[in-house]
Amino acid sequence: MIAARRKLESPAGDAISGVRFAPRSNNLLVSSWDSCLRLFDADSSELRLEAPSEAALLGCCFQDESVAFGVGSDGSVMRYDLHSGAQDTIGSHADIATCIECSDQTCQVITAGLDKKVVCWDMRIDKVIANLINANGEVESISLSGCNLMVAIGNSAYVYDLRNLKRPLQLKESPVDARIRCISSCVYFKGFAVGSVDGRVAVEISPSSNSNDSSYTFRCHPKAKNGRNHLVSVNDIVFNPLGLGSFVTGDDEGYVAIWDARNRRRLLELTRFGNSVASLSYSHGAHLLAVASSYTYQEANEFREELPEIHIFEMNELRSGSASAGSSGTKMQSGLLLLLHFSSSPPSSSDFPHLLSLSLSLSLLSALRFQFGGAAMSDEEHHFESKADAGASKTYPQQAGTIRKNGYIVIKNRPCKVVEVSTSKTGKHGHAKCHFVGIDIFNGKKLEDIVPSSHNCDVPHVTRTDYQLIDISEDGFLSLLTENGSTKDDLRLPTDDALLGQIKDGFAEGKDLVVTAMCSMGEEQICALKDIGPK
Repeated sequence: MIAARRKLESPAGDAISGVRFAPRSNNLLVSSWDSCLRLFDADSSELRLEAPSEAALLGCCFQDESVAFGVGSDGSVMRYDLHSGAQDTIGSHADIATCIECSDQTCQVITAGLDKKVVCWDMRIDKVIANLINANGEVESISLSGCNLMVAIGNSAYVYDLRNLKRPLQLKESPVDARIRCISSCVYFKGFAVGSVDGRVAVEISPSSNSNDSSYTFRCHPKAKNGRNHLVSVNDIVFNPLGLGSFVTGDDEGYVAIWDARNRRRLLELTRFGNSVASLSYSHGAHLLAVASSYTYQEANEFREELPEIHIFEMNELRSGSASAGSSGTKMQSGLLLLLHFSSSPPSSSDFPHLLSLSLSLSLLSALRFQFGGAAMSDEEHHFESKADAGASKTYPQQAGTIRKNGYIVIKNRPCKVVEVSTSKTGKHGHAKCHFVGIDIFNGKKLEDIVPSSHNCDVPHVTRTDYQLIDISEDGFLSLLTENGSTKDDLRLPTDDALLGQIKDGFAEGKDLVVTAMCSMGEEQICALKDIGPK
């Protein structure tokens, strides 16, 4: 599958935030925290353009071969002329802009960020018009598939039609049980994949009108020998642009893996990179795969000093000169990709030379334990679960610098609501310290913690469920009616005196009461009350 790899020299002076291949060439766009947009010729590894800006660039995309866009840490949305290097600002967000896409069907540039806004900039007229979507949370990632825009907020994915932005077409409720880090949609079949901060990937595909939808989740890393999951953020996902039903994931520990979406299996894993995998991109013909190996400022190890790198992998290449003659792993990888290709469409006459090469390596394809790019096709078992069967962990990791007031955090093994956050700047590469003040959501105690802003904190899953109150027992337990008509009898009256009095008084007066129970880290407690009238 992979015949050769090469590395771009000095791709950035600071952390790489994004890499994108051009729509019709092998030019590669690179945005980085050193406030510079760069354009490389991936075939010759030549730097063609270097365009500095005022703020760190957190994302980039092409409009066409001559125009590109970038978003900055100051909220700005920049347009670049890739021939002259000229740039201008088309608009801005009120807070950090984190992601950007460009639609060639509607001529819109779509940006989003921490100001809880998704903005669609209409580029068809001289004076850019902005259409605004008010999101209900900070947007982590967006993806385009035709006229459909997918927006990842928290652990949910919203689908919008770019031609009518008044309301979302669909809400993909909780495809994973942790915050979504990246989302990617596929234009060749109705489907998408999301990667979470706890190492889980959720896939939803419908390959054809005659096939059933396939929805499942899995972890990129199987459990360790001690039975614990590897809670590593999945930073990027890209689908093969030829519609072969495969996609690539890159995570915060430097691993890149290629997966067969239809058959639910891992095809291969590349040799681990020295830094996190910050971004991935396929070229327009899927012949090249770009991997940005860089600390990310999202969940970076502040002691990791490797310089950012961009590696270019040649995919589906069977030329004799592209790999050593004795490379059985390379032949095997190439054969696997051809098998995927011919399973999707029958071979043409131009494919016969490739079929001949494939037949020569069929004996190798039966030995699935050969080395692939330095990493073995492992016998480790990946559990591909339907989303309904996927178990949720009690907590998930989140970079300390992204946790805000009124969010949640685990302090001293207790789930807390953050009431105060302060940050002290002590260095450039993630050495800032975050001071958290939290209130235990169950007992109300005040707890404090200090964490480096680039380190991960445990964040608790917190859910709220409404129940109708039926009865109160003499020993203080509540009898509650659930949505499905069953009863729940394991919750006690709350310890908060005011809420306790309201429940007892309302029940004694014969009112119809609905109580809200908050659940987190194995504990559950009544936290609120609604009076919906007399019985």
